[in-house]
Amino acid sequence: MRRAADDGQALIELALVLPFLLAFAFGLVLVTDVGIARLALAHAAAEGARVGSLTNDDERIAHAIAAAVAPLPADRVAIRIAPSEHEAPRANDPRGSTLRVELRYVVPVPLGFAGMPSVAVGGSAARMIEWTP
Repeated sequence: MRRAADDGQALIELALVLPFLLAFAFGLVLVTDVGIARLALAHAAAEGARVGSLTNDDERIAHAIAAAVAPLPADRVAIRIAPSEHEAPRANDPRGSTLRVELRYVVPVPLGFAGMPSVAVGGSAARMIEWTP
């Protein structure tokens, strides 16, 4: 036989535990998003460096990165190519010099409106340029 004093106990326990469960769920989503972004950026940076080592063309590098960065939106990925196409040594005889591609993406945080900071994720790759003029 149930006692009348136990009525509502489960509701109170749920009210006490629910905030922790929600915080855990948001944390899990954030860690998953950061992991996916990190893998996508590493793959896209490697692909961009590969294309750059063969073509020595920054525009083709950007197109290769945009194609390889899925599932991230390509327009939100910051690309840095060093040295740029017009800097030495890539402007003269680039064969044998190192091309470095660095990518950066800001992962949107669940409950960002509550003052939680965003998380920046990066990926980079370097290749030796094989292209000859």
